[in-house]
Amino acid sequence: MRYFNVLKPIIFLLVIVLLAACNYEGKAENGSNNSNEITLNAVSFLPKNNELTATLQEWIDRIDEATEGRVKVNWRGGGEVIPISEQYEAMNSGVVDINFTYVGQYQSMLPESRSIPISQIEPWEERENGFYELMVEQHKNINAMYLGRWLTGSPRLWLNKPIKNMDDLRNMSIRSAPNYSRFFDKLGISSAMIDPSEVYTSLQTGVVEGFVYGGLSGPRRDGWTDSSKYVLDEPFWTQNCVILMNNDKWEEISVEDQRAIIRASADYEKYMVAYYENLYKKERKELEKEGVSFIKLSNREEEKFLKVAYETEWKGLQKDVPELLEELKALTTKE
Repeated sequence: MRYFNVLKPIIFLLVIVLLAACNYEGKAENGSNNSNEITLNAVSFLPKNNELTATLQEWIDRIDEATEGRVKVNWRGGGEVIPISEQYEAMNSGVVDINFTYVGQYQSMLPESRSIPISQIEPWEERENGFYELMVEQHKNINAMYLGRWLTGSPRLWLNKPIKNMDDLRNMSIRSAPNYSRFFDKLGISSAMIDPSEVYTSLQTGVVEGFVYGGLSGPRRDGWTDSSKYVLDEPFWTQNCVILMNNDKWEEISVEDQRAIIRASADYEKYMVAYYENLYKKERKELEKEGVSFIKLSNREEEKFLKVAYETEWKGLQKDVPELLEELKALTTKE
């Protein structure tokens, strides 16, 4: 382990050199004599063959078309290229240019980003009412350009046994992520941060009694439903997956192409939402065929569950960004 720690910065430096070299080669292939052309390296926290990254190539193609080939995105892959825990820093420092990431990776540096998953309106509505512009401005504080969302679908709890009320969740160990910790603490859930590759075994061995997952597609394919056949059908929040770009790199793009990228991203979000809503409808039928049960709380318990889900996050934001609280609430809450 000591030798690995010594080698780690050397390995990371080699990654930087290799990506820079590949970026240079990409520019040469596309005609480096045209100073308006630029190739952007991107990584994602999920692999390319994951169902939940299925629309990312569509975004890439739309950027290419919207800029008439002047801006190209080279999506290099997921954690096999750069470890998930290092991807945000790699984007922020310019090792890569774009990160298909999630708010949990950087929320400690930009607390107001936690308003993204608790927004109750559609992505295109966020662009119309000013929320998108506010997120763009705030993300500049961490040298990032906020381009929009790349996934939709509300999180649900998947369990190895049915429950009847919120109290039944108390003391359960659930595979989680950092952005759920405040809510789960309030519910009395013990959050377990487990790498995706280890979730199946953790469920099988009883290390955890379930997991939280955004949307419906994925758990059945990965075998997680072998042990967790009960879905608490009380969807809360929405996906917190976002497209971030190194802001210094963004400034290198012409104003014309910046505008084209923003328009293309807005159009893509409508396509993306429709795609996943259709996918989730089909997946729900497949889950039910395989014996997965969708369970509901009583109306009273449901109201209490959702109240805790949202109020917990708003109280946290009131503490961390009090100056933005009312504006964030007004822009993300349904009337």
